[in-house]
Amino acid sequence: MKLYYYCSSCQKENNFTTTATNRFELQKERGNFINERCKKCGTVVKRRINRVHAKPNKWLLVLGMLLGFVCTVFFILFVPLLGVIVINSAIFSVPFIIWRQQDKKASAFNKVMVSDG
Repeated sequence: MKLYYYCSSCQKENNFTTTATNRFELQKERGNFINERCKKCGTVVKRRINRVHAKPNKWLLVLGMLLGFVCTVFFILFVPLLGVIVINSAIFSVPFIIWRQQDKKASAFNKVMVSDG
């Protein structure tokens, strides 16, 4: 999952990747603050864990759709028409299911806050 934060000097959005699925795990992994260098201006940014937000990965949807188009062409050439319709509906639904699951993970991450205690 990609996590995003805003740079305090240039106001641009930056990202970093982590294996943490919620803020509690991120706090165990990195502490109460995120110390990252801004990719746009180079300033070291110190952000609280609660100021970091998650977004779903849209590239999974794009990659899945491209794979679906390639599979569609393949199946049109080698499978009867009824099979193509059934297989294509399954192939095109998988990227949306994966993207929806990513969206739920990001939403769950963003809903929970940790105390700075």
